[in-house]
Amino acid sequence: MSKSKYNVQTPDELVDRFGADTLRMYEMFLGPVEQSKPWDTKGITGVHGFLKKYWKLFHKEGTFEVSTTEPAKEHWKILHKTIKKIRDDLDRFSFNTGVSTFMICVNELLDARCNHREILEPLTVLLAPYAPHILSSWWNRLTITLFHSTEKCASF
Repeated sequence: MSKSKYNVQTPDELVDRFGADTLRMYEMFLGPVEQSKPWDTKGITGVHGFLKKYWKLFHKEGTFEVSTTEPAKEHWKILHKTIKKIRDDLDRFSFNTGVSTFMICVNELLDARCNHREILEPLTVLLAPYAPHILSSWWNRLTITLFHSTEKCASF
């Protein structure tokens, strides 16, 4: 991409196309905060795909469906492993590995066919600093009275 060829994509264009949360998470995913990174928008579709997968945890055949039954031990293990890793990553400002951890977690939960409220609530709180706009609407769908910015971070 170059300005002379008029094929540059501005952040505003990317927000219009993918949403602010996708752009925010993509920038975090590029690499360590303290290092400079080349700007390449090819990877943004991967982060956008991740948010679509996260949406699938809450929906079955396009309909919002979250289970209130007790999650399996496997689901709890996935959640607590993720909480520990994300908290460690946040303490070290390792946002890129945090985004990667969320991607792994969502893939594992989808494979385990987990849509349990007790798993999705703390995961939503944990992911909220990374993607606050889209998660506030999912948070409301979980019919929780408190907004995620007032919630305590999940612990293990």
